[in-house]
Amino acid sequence: MADEETNETGKSEESSAGKPPAAKRAVPARAADGAGVGAVAAGHAVVIAQPAPLGPALPQVSRRGVLKVGFWAGLGVMLATIGTTIIYALYPRRAPANGGQQRIGTSEVSPFGGVIPVGTLDQLEAGQKIHNLDARAWLVRFDEAQAANNPPAKAGMIIALYHKCPHLGCTVPWRPDFSREDPRNSKTYAGWFLCPCHGSTYSDAGVRVFGPAPRSMDTFALTITGGRMVVDTSKITLGATTNPTRAINPG
Repeated sequence: MADEETNETGKSEESSAGKPPAAKRAVPARAADGAGVGAVAAGHAVVIAQPAPLGPALPQVSRRGVLKVGFWAGLGVMLATIGTTIIYALYPRRAPANGGQQRIGTSEVSPFGGVIPVGTLDQLEAGQKIHNLDARAWLVRFDEAQAANNPPAKAGMIIALYHKCPHLGCTVPWRPDFSREDPRNSKTYAGWFLCPCHGSTYSDAGVRVFGPAPRSMDTFALTITGGRMVVDTSKITLGATTNPTRAINPG
């Protein structure tokens, strides 16, 4: 019986001798916040701390989020461009008048709406035109060919046209180089008032022959005294095919 106790005691000591005491065993430890890594050094638990990142923490952006932002931004720009194009098509900015004709009147503040001197007869020979910016008027003096295309006007007669297109208000220039057929007489010749916005086309007398304009160019009341031409911009007559009858004889 004593031998059995001795053997059991010996086995117990042997088993104990093969394993270190619990107090001496080193167990890898991890910091509670995950910032460190456990390591064993000389039988003790060691925690290695990771340095904190410098600066503010940046938000995490996913690839899906980037694609969504790019899609909506691109769609917004496209819609804005389409909308701007439609607005400019319906309400175009005023186009500058050109055509190489004589231009008189350049004051910044136009006295439009009253009686405005627009030049003298010696400045306006037959077949020529004067563009007066203060009166916003084209002064047209017909030559033989122009009068023949705009009966019953006669050579030497003068008409004052409002330079605004009746369609959407664009300034209409004279285009001596532009040629087209006149539907009134089936003749093709150069020299027309041509709206740069939507192509409405008018004869020397402002008669509409093509385009979306609802009528011919409007006319002003014109008087000539002592060789001086004066336009009353408060008296505007709506344009019509009868525009040539409004031309006056300066003599």
